[in-house]
This record gives sequence, C-alpha cells and structure tokens, in this order.
Amino acid sequence: MIKLLIDFIQFLYASAPLFMSLAVLTLLAALLSKSIKRHATVCYIVSAIPFALVTVPFIGRLFGTEIFNFSRIPFLGGIIRDYIHMGTLGFPLLIIIMYMGALNPKNSIVKKLLGIRKELSIISGFPILTHSLIRVTNNFPGALKFFTDNGEYMANTKVTSVLGAGITSFSFVLGILMLALFIPLWITSFDFVHKRMGNIKWKKLQRWSYVLYAMLFIHAAGIQAGFMLNPREREQSKPAVEVSATISETHNGRNRGNSELQKQDDRDKRKDRNTVQAVVDSVKQRDSKAGRTEVTQPAGNSRHQPGRGFAEIKVDAPTKRCIHTVSLFLIFGSYLYLKLRKARRKKQQ
Repeated sequence: MIKLLIDFIQFLYASAPLFMSLAVLTLLAALLSKSIKRHATVCYIVSAIPFALVTVPFIGRLFGTEIFNFSRIPFLGGIIRDYIHMGTLGFPLLIIIMYMGALNPKNSIVKKLLGIRKELSIISGFPILTHSLIRVTNNFPGALKFFTDNGEYMANTKVTSVLGAGITSFSFVLGILMLALFIPLWITSFDFVHKRMGNIKWKKLQRWSYVLYAMLFIHAAGIQAGFMLNPREREQSKPAVEVSATISETHNGRNRGNSELQKQDDRDKRKDRNTVQAVVDSVKQRDSKAGRTEVTQPAGNSRHQPGRGFAEIKVDAPTKRCIHTVSLFLIFGSYLYLKLRKARRKKQQ
C-alpha cells in the first residue's frame, strides 16, 4: 500500500509537477511558519546559495573564465536545476503568495501563511532571479529578433508554426517586462526598504503585484501554447554552444547523419526484440523441465506488465504540456473567482 502511494505521488509529480510542488510547498510553509518567521535571515541565506552558485559561474563565463559547474553535483545539481526551471520553487511560491490575498484570513492555515507572506516573497525572489538570469540570456535575443528582424529569424530558425514561434517569442519578451516589475516589488519586501518608503508609498507600489500576476499567467500559458504549436522550436533555437554540448553528450562524440542514426536505432530495436525472445524461450524451456504448464508472455509490443507501478507510466511531452496548460487555467481562474468574490463580500459589508 505504501509503495503504491509513493508510486502514485511520483506519477503525479512527473505528469503534473506544478500541482505537486504547490501542494508540497504549501504544506511545508504552513508546518514551518513559526520557524521561517523566527529564522528569516537564515532562510534568506540558504535560499541565496543556489542563486550564487549559478550566478558566479555564469559571470565567469561572460569574462572568459570557466568555473566549475555546480549543477553536476548530484543532490545540489537537482536544486540548482529547479531554481533555473522555476516551476518547482519560484512559480509555486508566487502562486501561494498570490492566493493569500484571495482566501479567508480567519482560516487557520491561511492565517499561518499570511504571517510569513513577506518572508515567502523574499525567498521566492532567489529562484525567480536565477530563472531570469539564464532564460533571459538564452532566449530573449532570439525572441526579440522575431519582431525586429523577422526575415533573419525565419532564415536561421526552423519552425513548424510561425504562429507558435510568435506566441513563444512574445512570451519571452514579456518575461523581461515581468522582471523589471518584479525587482522593485521584491526589493521593497525587505523591512529596511519598507520602513524608508513609508506605508502609503509601499502599498501603492505593491498594487502592481496584480499586474505581475496577470503577466505571469500570460507568460506561462503563452510558452506552453507556443511550444504545443511549434514543438521543435525550443530545441532548434538553443545557442550553438548548448546544442554542441547536447549532441556531444547524447552521442558520445559520434558525428552521424540522421539516416545513419535511424539505421542504428532500427538495429538496436531488432537486437532488443531478439534478446526478449531469447529470454522468453529460456523461461519456456526451464518451466517445461520443471513440469509447469503455463507461461505468461507479453503480447506483441505491449508495455503493460503485471505489477507495474504508477511511477513507470510514461506521459509524453504534448500531454504534459496540455496538463500544465489546464493547471494554469484552473489555478489562475479560481484565484480570479475567489478574489472577485472576496471583493464583493467586502463591498456588501
């Protein structure tokens, strides 16, 4: 039963990571609210470490100095990749902060989260800045070229859908505007800045957070929609250095054409089928010697096997994008509904 539950959680995390990260971070924030409040400075320092480990090598490469890539370290590398991806930490934290203004403050869990809203806002800034540092550098120049020099963009980038490329490019450019809006909102979350501004000016500035939430939805939904319309654009628009490194790692330095790779894949598939058949024949012979009369054999190329767990179920990339897009509409749609309902009730009172 426990294994089934763990497999199911792993399956949910693989197919709907945003919902799972949102649930886990909400639970952790509620359980650790007192510790986060009491040791806020320690939380900021710990949150800033992955940001520093990404920023220092990045700045070194800009100046021609190669510094050790910390993302290669097993456990730490996973955290750094989550910071860059943002979907595991930064995005869910922003959603939690966003929802606090739409839920009933008398609820015990909401009350705990409201008590650390400022701390969560500051903590969320580090993965968001990490994400922006890498994504803006890699994607913004090409996205901007789509609008400023479309002819050169289309000549150098293979796209399956011009509309998809346009939506994705717009979403990346919008990310720059989001970053410009997020930075002042984040900096003013610190107590010493808040006190120097005064409460009235601070509240006026913080109202721009609603604009940030709307831009966040458009940015995230636009990227998903653009990649669904133009699924190959992401791989083909990578910088040359990244593409070379990926090819080198994937094929172990082999320089093959597409036709040769296809032939090799066919040979590998035939070899795998022959191996499976040899194993099945071996099991048949062994069981017949032991006096057994029934042998279970997988039918054809079916991937279903007895005792298979949820974690082994593979969800393809288009399905994941559909799930993620639906998740975005559910999350932001429900937030808008709750916010409007709360405003209506407040007006009636």
